[in-house]
Amino acid sequence: MDFLNEIAHRPYLLPVAPYVMSQVWRNLLFAHWRVDATALQKLIPAPLEVDTFDGSAWLGVVPFRMCEVKGRIMPFHIDFLELNVRTYVKYGDKRGVYFFSLDADHAPSVWGARIFYGLPYFRAKMTYENKNGVIKYTSKRLGHGPSAEFSAVYEPTGAPEMSSPGSLQHFLTERYCLMISHLGHVLRTDIHHGHWLLSPARAEISINSMPSALGFTFDTPPDSLLYAAEMRMVNWLPSRDILE
Repeated sequence: MDFLNEIAHRPYLLPVAPYVMSQVWRNLLFAHWRVDATALQKLIPAPLEVDTFDGSAWLGVVPFRMCEVKGRIMPFHIDFLELNVRTYVKYGDKRGVYFFSLDADHAPSVWGARIFYGLPYFRAKMTYENKNGVIKYTSKRLGHGPSAEFSAVYEPTGAPEMSSPGSLQHFLTERYCLMISHLGHVLRTDIHHGHWLLSPARAEISINSMPSALGFTFDTPPDSLLYAAEMRMVNWLPSRDILE
């Protein structure tokens, strides 16, 4: 894993402990909408704070394929589909991703992520089809409760490039931890990957009730659409984040 030696782009050092899991993310669509920061902050548990860009908070819906998912000492790997609803938060000098929901079509992974990472994973029936680079992706959450459904066709529309620090693309993607708040304490899951290579994207989103449980309904196209073909990553177990 050569990318483990690529650390110049990181905002802070790698953890000292060995990573516990590796994954490959493929065919990602980053669909983001501007939302009111004050309204979104009401949905974020203290002491986390919403991170903003250009005065706005950003709510993302991100479908992709989780590939080659394996523990560090596992002799096999698993593949499945995942769709997450996310925003961006800060705590002290760290900036990270906050997940409102993560839907997946692999029951053991849903269970494991809930138990070991404290993440709000849900079972869903999902489909993926790639025809000459045009991706059709659907997801429908299983079980009772509010509708959580997504259907889109998407593709890249330009060459992939690295984002520049200070740009919206950089703000939305160059994140190196996940954060949750548990009993008033912040738990941070560190991750590591190379610098994102991002393409502009086209997306026809026909169904999107994923943010409905949060009180958001998006009747307009996303304010930002980005595509990434692949990203290799590793992650560590959650640890309590203590401000120095």
